[in-house]
Amino acid sequence: MSLPDWPIVTAWPRQVEAPDRDFFQVLGQRRSRTGGDLPEPKLAALLRHSTQLRERRPDGRFGQWESRTAPSAGGLHTLRLLVIGAGLTVGGLYDGEAHALRAPTDLSEARELNRRSVHELTGADSGATIQLVADGRLYADCYDGWETLMWRDAGAMSAILSLIATALSVNAVILGRRGDAIVNAAGLTGDWIAAGALQLSSG
Repeated sequence: MSLPDWPIVTAWPRQVEAPDRDFFQVLGQRRSRTGGDLPEPKLAALLRHSTQLRERRPDGRFGQWESRTAPSAGGLHTLRLLVIGAGLTVGGLYDGEAHALRAPTDLSEARELNRRSVHELTGADSGATIQLVADGRLYADCYDGWETLMWRDAGAMSAILSLIATALSVNAVILGRRGDAIVNAAGLTGDWIAAGALQLSSG
């Protein structure tokens, strides 16, 4: 499923911050914490590093496949990242090709539902949320028992986001929720499936 036909509302320069910490430093420093509002350049860097395309080829098991930062069943990479949060002036679905956010006319209901959820789960009232959204139809077209693969992919993406956040000196908390109501309120219905979320904040 391609991205919804939403306009680009925020576009960033492709040159983003590159952390200089090594992998084992990042592992040792990773913690689940909340903090203040997240600077937009940090958000842009996190999104770019977490979804970076390395290779795209047409000869996969199901046709086109991709190699990206996080692993994905069959190289399908059906997960999308919906960015929302009380501490953000920007929001929308991340478009990795354009390194930009695409958004519908109104995200206010999704923002409010997310604000309540984040406060209930973490006590935080600031920061940014990355809500994972999966293309259920593409999984179902390719796999029997696809739900387990979707959750595996979501777990892998959550771990990648959390580790890259740590490398960028950004706090990250993996939230204990699916996020169905939030995804639907953003206008992502039908075959789009909520698949978990992370709360991000400054240290």
